[in-house]
Amino acid sequence: MKFLSLNTHSWMEESQREKISALARFIHEHDVDIIALQEVSQDRSAAVISSPLNFDSRSTSLPVRADNYALLLIENLQALGAHYSWVFAEAHIGWDRYDEGVAILTKHPVEQVQALELSPEYSYEQVQRRRAIAALVDSPEGPVWIASTHMSWWNRDNLPLFAEEYTNLHRALTECAASAPAPVLLAGDFNSPAHIRSEGYDMVLSSGMYDTRELALAAAESNPQVVIEGEHTVHHEIAGWEGHSGGHRIDFIFASQALEMLSHRVVLGDNTPQALSDHSALLIACQLPRV
Repeated sequence: MKFLSLNTHSWMEESQREKISALARFIHEHDVDIIALQEVSQDRSAAVISSPLNFDSRSTSLPVRADNYALLLIENLQALGAHYSWVFAEAHIGWDRYDEGVAILTKHPVEQVQALELSPEYSYEQVQRRRAIAALVDSPEGPVWIASTHMSWWNRDNLPLFAEEYTNLHRALTECAASAPAPVLLAGDFNSPAHIRSEGYDMVLSSGMYDTRELALAAAESNPQVVIEGEHTVHHEIAGWEGHSGGHRIDFIFASQALEMLSHRVVLGDNTPQALSDHSALLIACQLPRV
């Protein structure tokens, strides 16, 4: 199974529609099964679409608008002959004009979908509000829970935002897996660098999740056919990381089980001519365990 994750930085990018088309071509060319997206935005003043293409509305009550990033990506994929369905969950209002949230696109049937509340004390108008989305996908290799999330920093404005959010997220994903047993793949922008100890990255690992890059590195020791390309996912100063110009690994794909990894690649690098966002994307290939 091939799985892609990207923080899209949507509608903050120049040539946004051209970049959406380029992402669709990449997904189609690489025959990606499932895509997890973060910072999926739509302008709150854009026209409402009454019947969005291939949309599963179970995780949101918001209307889908004409410039929804995921909708445009779906339409571009459809034009290439690639049929994907999608789910979306809004998190908060961004930049005073956008509905911003997370999405999952999949070639395979979605059996269940849930929006997961990570910070229920905040209102939709507050940027601190975070939500994830989880979908139970019936892949050819068996069922798998896919989750897309965009976490807060470990500590911002003297608030331990990440720890509360991840506690709620892990509890919700545990409940999902208990209700419908299947491995969990958790992807997204975690705003917590892998090299900083005793913060977000270590908290995720201590909850029993596996870093798929580390799994791939371990597999490559005995199997030279396992492909590992790149490490850092952000190479420039970006919002929230002012003053940090060196490379950071803050985007991850975690797994609830030690998967058989075939590849782990940083693609569409934010520091390359192929950049589509201020983040690089992650593309993995793995073999799911049978439940």
